[in-house]
Amino acid sequence: MPRAGAGGGGGHVSSGGHSSGRVSGGHRVGGSRAGSGMGNGMRGGFGGGFGRGPRFYGPRRTVYVNTGNNGNGGNGGGLFAIVVLAFFLIIMCIVFGIGSGSKTKSTIERKKLDTGNAYINDCIVDEIGWFDNVGKTEKKLKEFWEKTGVQPYIVLHAYDEELTSDSEKQEWAEQYYEEHFTVENIFLYVYFAEQNTDDSVGYMAYVNGKQTSSVMDSEAVEIFWNTLDKYWVTRMSTDDVFTNTFHDTAKTIMRVSTTGKDVMKWLLIVVAIALVASAIIWLVKTKNQRAREKAQEDERILNTPLEDIVDAKADDLTSKYLNEDQK
Repeated sequence: MPRAGAGGGGGHVSSGGHSSGRVSGGHRVGGSRAGSGMGNGMRGGFGGGFGRGPRFYGPRRTVYVNTGNNGNGGNGGGLFAIVVLAFFLIIMCIVFGIGSGSKTKSTIERKKLDTGNAYINDCIVDEIGWFDNVGKTEKKLKEFWEKTGVQPYIVLHAYDEELTSDSEKQEWAEQYYEEHFTVENIFLYVYFAEQNTDDSVGYMAYVNGKQTSSVMDSEAVEIFWNTLDKYWVTRMSTDDVFTNTFHDTAKTIMRVSTTGKDVMKWLLIVVAIALVASAIIWLVKTKNQRAREKAQEDERILNTPLEDIVDAKADDLTSKYLNEDQK
């Protein structure tokens, strides 16, 4: 395997064993976690073929993804419709917030690492031939380094009959970091292929350099695993699975995600503004309606002959006195 990251910056760990300053963990697509150190841990698969990797669907292929009131209804009806819509949006927001969970939420404000280490261009070791264009993918992975300061490094390790347990594979990944790198800003991802390479999903592990954990903390690693799970079961090529995973991870972890409370706060503000605006519109329309009615009444009076008005008044007086006499 090629040696990488021999440049300066970061302390080189003494040989032998796993450094307690690094964080590592394991993962299986579609299962639960139990950690090693501060990191996320192993995942037990569901079995039955669920969550198999990028080659599960047969030959790899690249997938290109193409990235008021109309009628004359009453004022009360329009206001009622706004209130109903507001409550509907609130309910949908609550349901969506509960259902979405925290799989892709970033709640921590992170800052890009400034280690002074250059980007390692040769950052993919593919022993099982899954990548279509290693050089092109390595260039795309640079975006993750530019946004986070963390150097991505991918190793697809061929089936090794000597690695019989997940813990042995985890130790292998930790030792790989120990032997191949002299910088501590690397996020090392290792995939351990099964004997049936194309039909069985293998164990995965990560190792954080000492400087990396301020960005790739446990929440960020959780986001990375969830993002990888999402793309792993698609028909994307292996190249696209990893470039999209690192791209989305960087985009998510380097900003604080909008929470359900944030959405609710802004939704309530919008609803309040809508209600106030509706009330103002209703008052203005009511005032204008009354003004139109008064103008129509004035116009009717002005257009009525004077003798008709006098006769009408006389008839009213006659009717009034007749009624009083009858009492």
